[in-house]
Amino acid sequence: MAHQALLGTRPSEAGSAWLEVDAALEETTKAAGVAWRLTTPDSVGPVRRLTRRHGRTRIASEIVGLRAALAEAARRGCRAVTVRSPDPALAAVVRGEGGARFHRAADAARRLAPLLAAFDRVTFDPPSPPDPELAHAVAEALDVGLHRAAEREEHRALVMERIVERARQVQLDEKDGTWIANGRYRVSLDPLRCDCPAWGARWARVPIPGRRAERLPCKHLVALALRRGIEVPADLALLARKAPP
Repeated sequence: MAHQALLGTRPSEAGSAWLEVDAALEETTKAAGVAWRLTTPDSVGPVRRLTRRHGRTRIASEIVGLRAALAEAARRGCRAVTVRSPDPALAAVVRGEGGARFHRAADAARRLAPLLAAFDRVTFDPPSPPDPELAHAVAEALDVGLHRAAEREEHRALVMERIVERARQVQLDEKDGTWIANGRYRVSLDPLRCDCPAWGARWARVPIPGRRAERLPCKHLVALALRRGIEVPADLALLARKAPP
């Protein structure tokens, strides 16, 4: 069940909480994006996200998000939690029933034991469609992870290909002479600018020479470049080197 269908509703039992978690993994670089949200009878919490540089597997990364959500629930004094995820395997892996197929995730799941013991009850809802807010946060965190992977020379060309693939899914709208990507970020090629974390926050503290040498354009900039007819990966990569400080 998507979270939008739950607006206006919260867990009714005192001390209870809903934990929503989702994750995505890029198989070659092992970059992963994770997101989670805690909802209690008192509040619908913010969506939190995490980037993993070495995610191992997608479900292992999702368990990292679950661990963070459980820790937050324990700090807030919750005694009963219900976990919601689009992944049909998550519940089985956490219960130790994943088998050989999920042996890497099982290692992460075993480390949940002390946290799980802090609650009177932990249950899992049936798999639900991805929540748009969580899915967006997962995608943002994965974008940052891919840009980190690009710092390794062996992954740089691959990451540029992945960025181009993801750029083709970006929605661009023009409003009052400004391009808006996915309804959230202002994006421009002249001057080169995007408000997204992968382009701005990720590189804010990196000295300008390193920034220009290592940074690749984010998927929103690439989407706008593609619309303008720039399609050669090498040309797209050069965009970042021309960025203002």
